[in-house]
Amino acid sequence: MAKIAKELQIQTDNKPGTLARAAGCIKEADVSIQGVSAWGDGGKSNLYVITENNTKAGESLRKGGFTFTEQEVVTCELPHQVGSLAECAQKISQAGVNIDHCYVTATGPKSLWVLATNNNQKAVGCCP
Repeated sequence: MAKIAKELQIQTDNKPGTLARAAGCIKEADVSIQGVSAWGDGGKSNLYVITENNTKAGESLRKGGFTFTEQEVVTCELPHQVGSLAECAQKISQAGVNIDHCYVTATGPKSLWVLATNNNQKAVGCCP
C-alpha cells in the first residue's frame, strides 16, 4: 500500500562514525528506522531516513547536535520479487511523474520503496 510519509534529511560532516551517531540518537528515542539512504559528497554526509516516529526521532537528533529538514515522500510496499519495482516505476513514468530520488529496502516477502517525486499524490495512485 502506497502512502505519503515524511523523510528526515540530515546533512552533516562526512567523517567516520556519522551514521552510527545519527542511528544511535534514533535508537535512544526508541524509534525504529524503516529505511536509510546515506552517501558522502565531498566533505558532507547526506542521510535520508524514514522512521516510525519522526517527531521523537527528530527531537533526539537535535539533542545529538544534528540539524535536518523533512521532505514529503511516498512509501510503497512492493512484493520482493523480480520485476515489481520495474512495473511500478513504469506506471509512474506513464503517468508523467518524475522521480527525484528513491531507495528500496527489502527483507522477506516484501520490500519498501521510498521515493520523492514532482507529484507525490499522483505517484501514490500508481503504486499498489
